[in-house]
Amino acid sequence: MVVVLAAVAAHALATPEPRARRVGCGETITADVRLAADLRCPGPSGLVVAADGVEVDLDGHEITGPGLVAGRSAASHGISVAARDVTVRGGRIAGWDVGVRVGWGRSPRSAALADVLLESDGVGAVVPDGSSLFLTTSLLRGNNTGVTAQGQLAVHRSRVEENFTGVAVQSGEPGGPFTLRDSVVQRNNIGVMCHRPGFLVERSTFAQNDTALLASGCRPSVVRGSAFDRNGEHLWLDAPDALVVVCTSFTRRGGPEEVPVRPCAARSGGPGGVGGG
Repeated sequence: MVVVLAAVAAHALATPEPRARRVGCGETITADVRLAADLRCPGPSGLVVAADGVEVDLDGHEITGPGLVAGRSAASHGISVAARDVTVRGGRIAGWDVGVRVGWGRSPRSAALADVLLESDGVGAVVPDGSSLFLTTSLLRGNNTGVTAQGQLAVHRSRVEENFTGVAVQSGEPGGPFTLRDSVVQRNNIGVMCHRPGFLVERSTFAQNDTALLASGCRPSVVRGSAFDRNGEHLWLDAPDALVVVCTSFTRRGGPEEVPVRPCAARSGGPGGVGGG
């Protein structure tokens, strides 16, 4: 994931901002593009990004699809990433079976989403085996599933709210780690569902979910410096020792009585050794 971020930063410094232009539904993008208008598509495809290092700047615009149709044979995609080190930023992607799909088949792909609203999609973003997605300063709202990943996934400084399932981390080969940092997961039926080893939550809040965190076959997994507030059930675990919880608070509603919480590490140099994260 560090490689993805470094490539994105280097690209941003070296490349001038492209002139805004209109794009068409189903268009294949092979160079940086900045949208000049909303893109509303009645068919199965919004944009396909097919060249490494490309940045798609939505510039406050939205890419909207045909809406969700039960029993439709072909899944619609707002943005399909068929390349590496792709960046999508600054707009709304809504009304698709899959808002953003990062790769398919056996070819590894990678993308970063920043300041993006994934809303009212079947799945906001999909990350198949071998691919990776870094999602930051974004909002996943009102989807059946906010994001589902068999590949590598990092969700940082983002909000995940009012989805049936906020984040689903499934088994995959190779799977890779999942990290959730500095984020808010709230008012979902299931906040985070993890079925794969390699799970880290730091400095995040889970609030008013029916089930905040469901972990099965998810060892090793760690929650640190976080808060669980007014969830119907804070934790659903396949075994009480399946999760290491450190410096984390729980409101009384939702438990968990059976999961020990390790204390915060003492800070050096502070008055009285005040606990920290």
